This record gives sequence, C-alpha cells and structure tokens, in this order.
Amino acid sequence: MPKPLEKFAKYIAEKIYKHFGDSSGGMILATSITGTLLSSLAQTGAILFNDKYTTSQKTFMAPQELTEGLINVLSMFLITKPIQRGASKMVKTGKILSKDLGKYLQETKLDKKRGDINFDIGKAIRNNIKSLESNDSFFSSASKAQNLEKHREALHNFEIFSDSVSAYATTGGAILSTAFIAPVLRNSAAANYQKASIDALQNNRERRVLRPRPNSNFSKEGMVNNLSVFRV
Repeated sequence: MPKPLEKFAKYIAEKIYKHFGDSSGGMILATSITGTLLSSLAQTGAILFNDKYTTSQKTFMAPQELTEGLINVLSMFLITKPIQRGASKMVKTGKILSKDLGKYLQETKLDKKRGDINFDIGKAIRNNIKSLESNDSFFSSASKAQNLEKHREALHNFEIFSDSVSAYATTGGAILSTAFIAPVLRNSAAANYQKASIDALQNNRERRVLRPRPNSNFSKEGMVNNLSVFRV
C-alpha cells in the first residue's frame, strides 16, 4: 500500500476507534467498509500506474474496479446495518436474552414486559438503580449497597450481552454480503461493462468501415476515364 494511503488508513482507523470504541458491532462494520474501500482504491491505482496495460485497457479496468468496490461497500452497509439494528432491538426488548438477565427480569417483575416493542431493558435497569439511589427506606447502607450491586451487575451484563450480539450480527451480515450478495452484483456489473466494451469496439470498427474513401477520379483509372470524355 502506498505511504499516503497507509497514513490515511491509519488516520481513519484512529477515528473509527475513537467513535466506535464502545460498540464492537459498529467498529466491525466501519473497519470492514473502510478496508474494502481502501483496497479498491489501491487496486485502481495499481491499474492506472501499471505500464503493462494499454490506455484502452485502463479505461475499461479502472472504472470496473471502482464500481466493484462501491458495490462491495454498499451491499455490506445495506445488508449488515439492518441485521445489526434488528439484533440490537431484539436484545433491547428481551426477545434475545442471556440466562442471568432472564432471571433478573423475573426477580424484578419485568419479565411480563419482555418482548414488548416499546420495552427497553437497559432503561428499565437504570430506572431501578435511580429509584434505589434516591430511596432512604433501607435499614442500613450495607443493605442498600447490596441491592444496588445486583442492579448494576445486571446492567453491566446487559451491555456486554448487547455488544456481543451486535458483533455477531454484524459479522454474519458482512459474511452474507461479501460471500453471496456482492458477488452476484459484481458479476452483473462486470457483464454490463463487458457488453459496453464490446459495443464500443464494434462501433469503432463500423466507423472505420463507413469512413469515406479517396475519390476514385484521382486514381490512374479515373484519370483515363475522364480523358475518354474528350475523345472524338
């Protein structure tokens, strides 16, 4: 990879880590898209600066490489992002849940809301913590701290579980996109590029065939025929 592109990749990687450091799924998606895009740009540059290819070959190959890279990026985003969001929503509402979180919902009487589209487990746990922190009806500070610890542990487990599910969903979506969806779209784009190239080549040949030829009157035979007009 050229040094300017390598520096740019490092800069982007730092920005991604800073922005998605707390979201494994978001980081996987961002790094996958960035890596695919940079790879496509590097391949395009290699084509343009390769002396083994003719200008006509570069004119055909460079746009095709950029198109395939764009297809990879768009398919990855459009397929993976909805899967990621759907998985996060299922965890948020409790449709997908770990065993310890399911037990917590039963103990706190929240299991009846599980699966409700408007239910937010993380928000419910935080509300429990906030309610306990402002409640002074406990017999001792030790009892209050013990109850708070249970809710805080549940929130921690929920955040870890939600992040793990998001990461798995993102990875699965990326595999689905790159292994099945993107190849079909790339083949279709390549077929269109090939057809356009063949049509352009055919048009060039037809133009050469239809190009006006020199006037035959200026040939030797033409001059003889023209002189015969003046014969008596």
